Amino acid sequence: MATVLRTHSAFARLLFGKNGRILNNSLDLGAKLLPESQLALSSKHYSSYGKSPFVRKIKEQYNYEIEKNPPEWEYVKRLLPFTTIPKIIPKDSYPSGWVPPKEEALNHPYFLSRTKNAELPIYLKITYRGMRKISIIRKIEGDIWLLNDEIKQYLKQKNKRYVETRVHEVARLIETKGDYVNDLREWALSKGF
Repeated sequence: MATVLRTHSAFARLLFGKNGRILNNSLDLGAKLLPESQLALSSKHYSSYGKSPFVRKIKEQYNYEIEKNPPEWEYVKRLLPFTTIPKIIPKDSYPSGWVPPKEEALNHPYFLSRTKNAELPIYLKITYRGMRKISIIRKIEGDIWLLNDEIKQYLKQKNKRYVETRVHEVARLIETKGDYVNDLREWALSKGF
């Protein structure tokens, strides 16, 4: 069908010339796109920006009024995202199971700072169609090598096998081979981070 349309299109170009604007992907290939008929085809989806017709009289297309402080704005304001993240309200427990950082976390020679949404920076990276899983701890400050040793020791005791890790000092992260995200979060919460 595509080759038939191409040959008809070439025939129509020969018949009407390149100046005649022929409708794209239409079966009636002899129809020209005139300025009067552009209004009827305003809802047509074109394949690219270059093939679409020029838009004229933009001010007449949309009728709108500008109001200063309309009453409906209060409802719109509730739907807008926060410009800043609100402060954490301290509670005994949260319904989602989220745990805030504790003061005892500052006593360690290393520190895991939370993300802007107050979550732990521990992630799982899956590559090679799910065959390789790497747990990543980011935003580490302080003695990263001591933190690496403690993580290795904790995971070895918990899973009863050797765990490979890689320390990246410049990026301030530690990569652990395997899916240990839940174990690492449990460890971080027990340390007060």
